[in-house]
Amino acid sequence: MQYSGNILITGITSIHGWPIFSLFRERYGDRVYGVCSGKMSSFFKKDEQVFFCDIEDYNGMKRIFKEVNPDSVLHAGGVCDLDMCEDSPSFAYEVNVKGAGNIAELSKEKYLLYISSDLVFSGNNPRENGYLESCDTDPVSVVGQTYVEAENEILKHEMSGVIRVALPIGPSISGTKGAVDFIAKRLNAQKKMTLFFDEIRSLITTEDLANGILSFFKKKGRGLFHFGGSKEYSLHDIGAYLVETRGYNKKYLIRSSRFDEENGPPRIGKVTLNSEKFCKFLGFEPVDALSPWTTIDVMASAA
Repeated sequence: MQYSGNILITGITSIHGWPIFSLFRERYGDRVYGVCSGKMSSFFKKDEQVFFCDIEDYNGMKRIFKEVNPDSVLHAGGVCDLDMCEDSPSFAYEVNVKGAGNIAELSKEKYLLYISSDLVFSGNNPRENGYLESCDTDPVSVVGQTYVEAENEILKHEMSGVIRVALPIGPSISGTKGAVDFIAKRLNAQKKMTLFFDEIRSLITTEDLANGILSFFKKKGRGLFHFGGSKEYSLHDIGAYLVETRGYNKKYLIRSSRFDEENGPPRIGKVTLNSEKFCKFLGFEPVDALSPWTTIDVMASAA
Protein backbone atom coordinates (compact mmCIF):
# COMPACT_ATOMS: atom_id res chain seq x y z
CA MET A 1 0.00 0.00 0.00
CA GLN A 2 1.32 3.45 -0.93
CA TYR A 3 0.49 5.65 2.04
CA SER A 4 0.14 9.33 1.20
CA GLY A 5 -0.07 11.04 4.60
CA ASN A 6 2.34 11.66 7.47
CA ILE A 7 2.28 9.25 10.41
CA LEU A 8 3.15 10.25 13.98
CA ILE A 9 4.14 7.52 16.47
CA THR A 10 4.60 8.15 20.19
CA GLY A 11 6.54 5.98 22.64
CA ILE A 12 9.05 4.89 20.01
CA THR A 13 11.59 3.62 22.56
CA SER A 14 9.22 1.28 24.44
CA ILE A 15 9.56 -2.49 24.03
CA HIS A 16 6.58 -2.47 21.66
CA GLY A 17 6.99 1.04 20.22
CA TRP A 18 10.52 0.49 18.90
CA PRO A 19 9.73 -2.48 16.58
CA ILE A 20 6.57 -0.72 15.40
CA PHE A 21 8.43 2.51 14.63
CA SER A 22 11.22 0.59 12.88
CA LEU A 23 8.82 -1.36 10.66
CA PHE A 24 6.73 1.70 9.80
CA ARG A 25 9.88 3.56 8.79
CA GLU A 26 10.94 0.63 6.64
CA ARG A 27 7.56 0.67 4.86
CA TYR A 28 6.73 4.38 4.72
CA GLY A 29 10.11 6.07 4.92
CA ASP A 30 10.24 9.80 5.62
CA ARG A 31 6.50 10.02 6.14
CA VAL A 32 6.99 8.54 9.61
CA TYR A 33 7.77 10.79 12.59
CA GLY A 34 8.42 9.73 16.18
CA VAL A 35 8.07 11.12 19.69
CA CYS A 36 9.96 10.00 22.78
CA SER A 37 11.32 11.36 26.04
CA GLY A 38 14.39 13.56 25.93
CA LYS A 39 16.12 10.95 28.12
CA MET A 40 16.38 8.77 25.03
CA SER A 41 17.72 11.45 22.70
CA SER A 42 21.12 9.76 22.37
CA PHE A 43 19.53 7.05 20.22
CA PHE A 44 18.35 9.56 17.63
CA LYS A 45 21.24 11.96 17.10
CA LYS A 46 20.71 14.21 14.05
CA ASP A 47 17.38 12.51 13.32
CA GLU A 48 15.18 15.41 12.32
CA GLN A 49 12.04 13.30 12.26
CA VAL A 50 12.16 12.37 15.93
CA PHE A 51 10.86 14.85 18.51
CA PHE A 52 11.61 14.84 22.23
CA CYS A 53 8.59 15.65 24.36
CA ASP A 54 6.61 14.18 27.26
CA ILE A 55 3.12 13.23 26.08
CA GLU A 56 1.54 14.87 29.13
CA ASP A 57 2.94 18.21 27.92
CA TYR A 58 -0.04 19.41 25.89
CA ASN A 59 1.57 22.54 24.48
CA GLY A 60 4.72 20.66 23.49
CA MET A 61 2.71 17.96 21.74
CA LYS A 62 0.56 20.61 20.07
CA ARG A 63 3.66 22.14 18.49
CA ILE A 64 4.74 18.73 17.20
CA PHE A 65 1.32 18.05 15.69
CA LYS A 66 1.39 21.43 14.01
CA GLU A 67 4.81 20.80 12.49
CA VAL A 68 4.16 17.21 11.36
CA ASN A 69 0.48 17.63 10.43
CA PRO A 70 -0.06 13.86 10.64
CA ASP A 71 -2.82 12.12 8.75
CA SER A 72 -2.74 9.24 11.28
CA VAL A 73 -1.42 8.80 14.81
CA LEU A 74 -0.21 5.66 16.58
CA HIS A 75 0.01 6.13 20.35
CA ALA A 76 2.46 3.65 21.93
CA GLY A 77 3.62 5.94 24.73
CA GLY A 78 3.12 5.66 28.47
CA VAL A 79 4.70 4.36 31.66
CA CYS A 80 4.46 0.71 32.75
CA ASP A 81 6.97 0.49 35.62
CA LEU A 82 4.88 -1.22 38.33
CA ASP A 83 6.95 -0.07 41.29
CA MET A 84 7.23 3.53 40.11
CA CYS A 85 3.51 3.81 39.41
CA GLU A 86 2.49 2.29 42.76
CA ASP A 87 4.80 4.77 44.51
CA SER A 88 3.51 7.71 42.46
CA PRO A 89 -0.05 7.17 41.18
CA SER A 90 -0.35 10.84 40.25
CA PHE A 91 2.65 10.50 37.92
CA ALA A 92 1.13 7.40 36.29
CA TYR A 93 -2.13 9.27 35.79
CA GLU A 94 -0.39 12.28 34.24
CA VAL A 95 1.52 10.19 31.74
CA ASN A 96 -0.93 7.44 30.87
CA VAL A 97 -4.33 9.09 31.21
CA LYS A 98 -3.64 12.78 30.64
CA GLY A 99 -1.14 11.85 27.94
CA ALA A 100 -3.74 9.74 26.13
CA GLY A 101 -6.26 12.54 26.49
CA ASN A 102 -3.81 14.98 24.93
CA ILE A 103 -3.18 12.67 21.99
CA ALA A 104 -6.91 12.09 21.46
CA GLU A 105 -7.63 15.83 21.57
CA LEU A 106 -4.86 16.66 19.11
CA SER A 107 -5.83 13.81 16.79
CA LYS A 108 -9.30 15.11 15.93
CA GLU A 109 -10.29 14.24 12.36
CA LYS A 110 -7.31 11.86 12.14
CA TYR A 111 -7.15 8.10 12.50
CA LEU A 112 -5.86 7.18 15.98
CA LEU A 113 -4.55 3.79 17.13
CA TYR A 114 -3.61 3.12 20.78
CA ILE A 115 -1.50 0.23 22.08
CA SER A 116 -2.76 -0.90 25.49
CA SER A 117 -1.94 -3.96 27.60
CA ASP A 118 -3.22 -7.19 29.13
CA LEU A 119 -2.55 -5.56 32.53
CA VAL A 120 -6.12 -4.23 32.47
CA PHE A 121 -7.07 -7.69 33.80
CA SER A 122 -6.27 -9.19 37.21
CA GLY A 123 -5.94 -12.79 36.09
CA ASN A 124 -7.65 -13.90 39.29
CA ASN A 125 -10.59 -15.42 37.42
CA PRO A 126 -9.13 -16.30 34.02
CA ARG A 127 -11.12 -17.66 31.10
CA GLU A 128 -10.18 -21.07 29.74
CA ASN A 129 -9.53 -19.72 26.23
CA GLY A 130 -8.25 -16.31 27.30
CA TYR A 131 -9.86 -12.97 28.00
CA LEU A 132 -12.24 -11.65 25.36
CA GLU A 133 -12.70 -7.99 24.47
CA SER A 134 -16.14 -8.19 26.11
CA CYS A 135 -14.71 -9.23 29.50
CA ASP A 136 -14.90 -6.69 32.32
CA THR A 137 -11.58 -5.11 33.25
CA ASP A 138 -10.41 -5.54 36.84
CA PRO A 139 -6.81 -4.28 37.13
CA VAL A 140 -4.87 -4.92 40.33
CA SER A 141 -2.18 -2.28 39.75
CA VAL A 142 -2.03 1.46 39.19
CA VAL A 143 -0.54 0.76 35.77
CA GLY A 144 -3.50 -1.41 34.80
CA GLN A 145 -6.03 1.11 36.10
CA THR A 146 -4.48 3.98 34.19
CA TYR A 147 -4.43 1.86 31.02
CA VAL A 148 -8.18 1.34 31.40
CA GLU A 149 -8.71 5.08 31.79
CA ALA A 150 -6.40 5.78 28.85
CA GLU A 151 -8.42 3.41 26.68
CA ASN A 152 -11.56 5.32 27.60
CA GLU A 153 -9.92 8.58 26.55
CA ILE A 154 -8.94 7.12 23.18
CA LEU A 155 -12.29 5.47 22.49
CA LYS A 156 -14.04 8.83 22.84
CA HIS A 157 -12.32 9.62 19.55
CA GLU A 158 -14.59 8.74 16.64
CA MET A 159 -11.91 7.26 14.36
CA SER A 160 -9.94 5.16 16.83
CA GLY A 161 -8.76 1.63 17.54
CA VAL A 162 -7.37 0.13 20.75
CA ILE A 163 -5.23 -3.00 20.75
CA ARG A 164 -4.43 -4.70 24.05
CA VAL A 165 -1.18 -6.57 23.49
CA ALA A 166 0.27 -9.48 25.42
CA LEU A 167 3.82 -9.61 26.76
CA PRO A 168 6.22 -8.56 23.97
CA ILE A 169 9.31 -10.75 23.62
CA GLY A 170 12.33 -9.52 21.70
CA PRO A 171 15.22 -7.06 21.73
CA SER A 172 14.79 -3.44 22.82
CA ILE A 173 16.42 -0.29 21.53
CA SER A 174 18.55 0.09 24.68
CA GLY A 175 19.09 -3.54 25.59
CA THR A 176 17.51 -2.88 28.99
CA LYS A 177 13.75 -2.95 28.33
CA GLY A 178 11.37 -5.87 28.32
CA ALA A 179 11.19 -9.17 30.17
CA VAL A 180 14.11 -10.91 28.42
CA ASP A 181 16.50 -7.96 28.82
CA PHE A 182 15.62 -7.51 32.48
CA ILE A 183 15.88 -11.17 33.45
CA ALA A 184 19.02 -11.81 31.41
CA LYS A 185 20.79 -8.79 32.89
CA ARG A 186 20.37 -10.06 36.45
CA LEU A 187 21.25 -13.66 35.67
CA ASN A 188 24.29 -12.59 33.70
CA ALA A 189 25.45 -10.54 36.68
CA GLN A 190 24.89 -13.59 38.91
CA LYS A 191 22.19 -11.84 40.91
CA LYS A 192 19.22 -13.75 42.26
CA MET A 193 16.08 -13.39 40.15
CA THR A 194 12.75 -14.33 41.73
CA LEU A 195 10.15 -15.11 39.07
CA PHE A 196 6.57 -16.22 39.55
CA PHE A 197 5.24 -19.48 38.14
CA ASP A 198 1.66 -18.24 38.51
CA GLU A 199 2.01 -14.93 36.67
CA ILE A 200 1.03 -16.16 33.22
CA ARG A 201 0.69 -14.24 29.97
CA SER A 202 0.38 -14.84 26.26
CA LEU A 203 3.72 -14.12 24.58
CA ILE A 204 4.05 -12.23 21.31
CA THR A 205 7.33 -11.70 19.50
CA THR A 206 8.13 -8.06 18.80
CA GLU A 207 8.39 -9.00 15.12
CA ASP A 208 4.87 -10.44 15.03
CA LEU A 209 3.59 -7.56 17.11
CA ALA A 210 4.91 -4.96 14.66
CA ASN A 211 3.61 -6.84 11.63
CA GLY A 212 0.17 -7.29 13.17
CA ILE A 213 -0.06 -3.63 14.16
CA LEU A 214 0.99 -2.56 10.67
CA SER A 215 -1.71 -4.74 9.07
CA PHE A 216 -4.33 -3.38 11.46
CA PHE A 217 -3.19 0.17 10.76
CA LYS A 218 -3.47 -0.33 7.00
CA LYS A 219 -7.11 -1.38 7.42
CA LYS A 220 -7.79 1.52 9.79
CA GLY A 221 -9.30 -0.87 12.29
CA ARG A 222 -11.66 0.61 14.85
CA GLY A 223 -12.83 -0.51 18.27
CA LEU A 224 -11.23 -2.82 20.84
CA PHE A 225 -9.06 -5.83 19.98
CA HIS A 226 -6.77 -8.30 21.77
CA PHE A 227 -3.45 -9.39 20.28
CA GLY A 228 -1.23 -12.09 21.75
CA GLY A 229 0.47 -15.34 20.82
CA SER A 230 -1.19 -18.74 20.74
CA LYS A 231 0.68 -20.14 23.75
CA GLU A 232 1.04 -19.02 27.34
CA TYR A 233 4.08 -18.89 29.60
CA SER A 234 4.89 -17.77 33.12
CA LEU A 235 7.69 -15.35 33.91
CA HIS A 236 9.53 -18.27 35.51
CA ASP A 237 9.25 -20.19 32.23
CA ILE A 238 11.10 -17.35 30.48
CA GLY A 239 13.83 -17.36 33.12
CA ALA A 240 14.17 -21.14 32.91
CA TYR A 241 14.54 -20.93 29.15
CA LEU A 242 17.31 -18.34 29.44
CA VAL A 243 19.14 -20.49 31.99
CA GLU A 244 18.90 -23.49 29.66
CA THR A 245 19.92 -21.77 26.43
CA ARG A 246 22.44 -19.18 27.60
CA GLY A 247 24.23 -21.11 30.29
CA TYR A 248 23.36 -18.98 33.32
CA ASN A 249 23.77 -20.63 36.71
CA LYS A 250 20.34 -21.97 37.67
CA LYS A 251 20.97 -21.34 41.36
CA TYR A 252 20.27 -17.65 40.73
CA LEU A 253 16.77 -18.34 39.37
CA ILE A 254 14.26 -18.50 42.22
CA ARG A 255 10.83 -20.02 41.53
CA SER A 256 8.07 -18.45 43.60
CA SER A 257 4.34 -17.73 43.79
CA ARG A 258 2.98 -14.22 43.33
CA PHE A 259 1.17 -14.72 46.63
CA ASP A 260 4.55 -14.95 48.39
CA GLU A 261 5.39 -11.40 47.34
CA GLU A 262 5.32 -9.20 50.46
CA ASN A 263 6.72 -5.78 49.61
CA GLY A 264 6.36 -5.57 45.85
CA PRO A 265 3.56 -4.15 43.69
CA PRO A 266 0.32 -6.09 43.11
CA ARG A 267 0.87 -8.94 40.67
CA ILE A 268 -1.39 -10.32 37.97
CA GLY A 269 -2.38 -13.98 37.70
CA LYS A 270 -3.24 -15.61 34.39
CA VAL A 271 -4.04 -12.85 31.90
CA THR A 272 -3.81 -14.73 28.60
CA LEU A 273 -5.68 -13.01 25.79
CA ASN A 274 -8.08 -14.47 23.26
CA SER A 275 -6.96 -13.01 19.91
CA GLU A 276 -9.50 -14.67 17.63
CA LYS A 277 -11.22 -11.38 16.78
CA PHE A 278 -7.93 -9.73 15.80
CA CYS A 279 -6.69 -12.68 13.73
CA LYS A 280 -10.03 -13.07 11.94
CA PHE A 281 -10.13 -9.35 11.14
CA LEU A 282 -6.68 -9.47 9.55
CA GLY A 283 -6.28 -13.07 8.47
CA PHE A 284 -3.09 -12.92 10.54
CA GLU A 285 -1.72 -15.68 12.77
CA PRO A 286 1.24 -15.05 15.11
CA VAL A 287 3.88 -17.75 15.31
CA ASP A 288 3.59 -20.51 17.90
CA ALA A 289 5.10 -19.18 21.12
CA LEU A 290 7.34 -22.25 21.30
CA SER A 291 9.33 -21.13 18.27
CA PRO A 292 10.03 -17.48 19.18
CA TRP A 293 12.69 -18.61 21.64
CA THR A 294 15.04 -19.22 18.74
CA THR A 295 13.95 -15.90 17.25
CA ILE A 296 14.77 -14.11 20.51
CA ASP A 297 18.39 -15.24 20.48
CA VAL A 298 18.88 -14.56 16.79
CA MET A 299 17.39 -11.05 17.02
CA ALA A 300 19.25 -10.21 20.21
CA SER A 301 22.59 -11.26 18.78
CA ALA A 302 21.97 -9.17 15.69
CA ALA A 303 20.91 -6.06 17.60
